[in-house]
Formats: sequence, C-alpha cells, structure tokens
Amino acid sequence: MRCGTSSSSQEEIGELNGDEKEDPKGNILIVDDLVENLHFLTNLLNEHGYIVRSVNNGKMALRTIQKTHPDVILLDIAMPEMDGYQVCQALKADETTSEIPIIFLSALNEVFDKVKAFQVGGVDYITKPCEPKEVIARLQTQLIIQQQKQKLKQQIEHHQQTAEILYQSRALLANLLNSSKDGIMALQAERDMITEEINNFYCLIINPIFVKILGQKRENLIGKTIPKKMLNQLNPKLFNSLIKVVETGEEIEEKVCWGNDPAEGCCYLTAVKFGDGCSITIRQITNLNLIEFKCQLSANNN
Repeated sequence: MRCGTSSSSQEEIGELNGDEKEDPKGNILIVDDLVENLHFLTNLLNEHGYIVRSVNNGKMALRTIQKTHPDVILLDIAMPEMDGYQVCQALKADETTSEIPIIFLSALNEVFDKVKAFQVGGVDYITKPCEPKEVIARLQTQLIIQQQKQKLKQQIEHHQQTAEILYQSRALLANLLNSSKDGIMALQAERDMITEEINNFYCLIINPIFVKILGQKRENLIGKTIPKKMLNQLNPKLFNSLIKVVETGEEIEEKVCWGNDPAEGCCYLTAVKFGDGCSITIRQITNLNLIEFKCQLSANNN
C-alpha cells in the first residue's frame, strides 16, 4: 500500500517544511518496494534536513547498509523475495549492524504481526498511509535514543579508562611506598563537628617501614585512628606539632630518637601539610650522622 497522504496531510507537510533547514539531522535508509512510497518519504525527510537513501528490496538494503551504516532504517514489511522481518533478522544477527534502530512500515490492510516485529528486533512501527508528523516524531525519538546511547557508551569508556589509570596509579604508588627505605605515612585530621578543632588523626596510607617503626600491624593502622600516645612515642610533642602543621601549613623537620639507646632508633622526621591532614616521612640516620646526633644530645644534656 502507498504511503501517500490526504490533502490535509499535504498541508501538514507544508507546515513542517517551514522548519529551519540546518545541518543534517541524521542518515536515514528507506526500504520499500513501491516507488511512490520511496518518493514520498524521501521528499518529506529531505525537507526536514535528513540525509536520505532509498532502495526497493531487502537484498539491496543489506548491501547498502554494509557500505554505510544509517542512523535509522524505515523498513517495509511486505516485499517480494525477502520481507522486512527477514531483513531485520539478518541485520540483528550481524554484530556490526545489530544496534541500528529499525522502524517497520505496514499498511492497515496488510497482515502485520506487531509482536513478531519486536521479537525480530524492531524498535517501532508506522502504519500506512503515513502521517508526516508521526514519521518525523518517531524518527526524532529514535535518533535521540541513539544519541543518548552513544553518550552513555562514551561515558562508560571514559569511566573505564579513568578506572584503569587510577588502578595503575595506585599500583605505582603502592610499589613506591613498599620499596621506599624511608618510613612514610599520610594522616587525615579528625575534627570536632562543633568546634572544628582537630581531636585525632586517622591513617590514610602507611608503608612497611613506618609500620615497623610503630611496632604494629598494618591492618591495625590503615583507615584507623592513630592514638596520640602512639604518635608521641616518636616525639613527646609530635601530636601537637602535627596539628600546627595542618593549621598553619608550616612543615616541621627534626631529629627524633626513641628507646633507651639512641643507636636503636634515631631518625630524621619531616611532616608537611597534605589536604586536611599531613604526611610524615622518617629517614634513618646514617652511622656518620648518628655520631653527630649523639654529640648534639650530649651537648644539650650538659
């Protein structure tokens, strides 16, 4: 059956043709064995800024689609040799064309199985005689859906790339921390909800050297609050010094020693502001520097 419209519908075409002619809105393929239908739909879509190709049989449609993928296909059902259902099934079976949306065309007096149309992969259908506004509306809907799918696909790909970069960065950071000869720990400030004063610090990251220095297990430190007593075992005033680092941004660098014998644990300790927290680095003092450090301790005691 022809897609031709009544005189009132022809007036609608005129109204629709008044729309602005912008850049092509989409690439549409029309498949119908009736030349009149091809001419009607081609003229209608061209007037609305679409790039249109048309073929009059299923086999030619498949060859055309393989060369250039359309954004949407308007596909007649009742065609000789290869009907619309068969064309749709062939396209959906091919991974390269399976995502192209297909809108079926069927006359009111033709046997049209709507359930089968959706089962073989159709996304919508238009009954003949075609109403211009309906054709344009259904096309626009599918083009918008395709654009949204493409944006979502790009967002997913971007997210995957970002996740991969993040994973690699974390792996690199872990390798650097674990292979470092210095003790490294990053702390986040825990603030009072009312006064916003720093009450404690919790551990963001810590490497094996620092874990050994504190004499703890990593699972008991990472993501946990670090007791003031534990920090102050490195330096009796360290907790308060770290608060000052966070609040003022001024770094500290000092020599610390714990235990009865300075030779057992003497290090350089550096703390710098890191977000709303700080990072601490502890480097073991070499034998040569240890002699100098002992001299300084002796001079201070005298």
